[in-house]
Amino acid sequence: MRLTDEEHARISDAITSAEQTTSGEIFCVVARRTDDYRAVPFAWAALAAIVLAPLLLWLGIPDPRWFTSGGWSDGGHPEPQRIIALYAALSALLFILTFLVVRTPPVLRFLTPRSLKRSAVHRAAVESFLSHGIHVTAERTGVLIFLSLEDHVAEIVADGGIYAKVAHDVWGDALDALLTEVKDGKLADGFVSAIGMCGALLSAHFPPGDRNPNELPDKLIEI
Repeated sequence: MRLTDEEHARISDAITSAEQTTSGEIFCVVARRTDDYRAVPFAWAALAAIVLAPLLLWLGIPDPRWFTSGGWSDGGHPEPQRIIALYAALSALLFILTFLVVRTPPVLRFLTPRSLKRSAVHRAAVESFLSHGIHVTAERTGVLIFLSLEDHVAEIVADGGIYAKVAHDVWGDALDALLTEVKDGKLADGFVSAIGMCGALLSAHFPPGDRNPNELPDKLIEI
């Protein structure tokens, strides 16, 4: 989901308009994804091998006798060594198959825990906040609106000057507005709505002073 030049211009205009009513600074970043979650397929594969292998053997799938007597039974029990070998082979097979399935993008997105996605997005948002210098505004009133498309997670990070006057959870409505539009494929509309709501909140607590310099670029960055 890429933004057109016209959509970038709309977002820039929305930032400029919002900042005219406040000393706060708004910056936007949209990322395709924030992490490759390489550990997730390994975790699910290990779980499948540990849980499913003994369960299948307990259910008789596959029956160890098929590997010793073609399925015929003499009333005895399979040798422990054969059961152990079968367990090891079944565990390895389940691990490999599960790993290959889970690493496909649609399955990986579905099976990655929400908490892990939020943690990755938060980390990426903080890194963007620092790398773009949002923390060096004169009054420490910078605000970052960050969205990860593949994670379906958005976060707003604000500087210390903001949280000296407002609570950390005041951005909920702006995030909801952003994600609602994004779900409908309206990425630019989502950012414009979120920017407007952030601007209104900032103007209530941080009105513009006699000097209101524009300390950050009025634009959205795609990474």
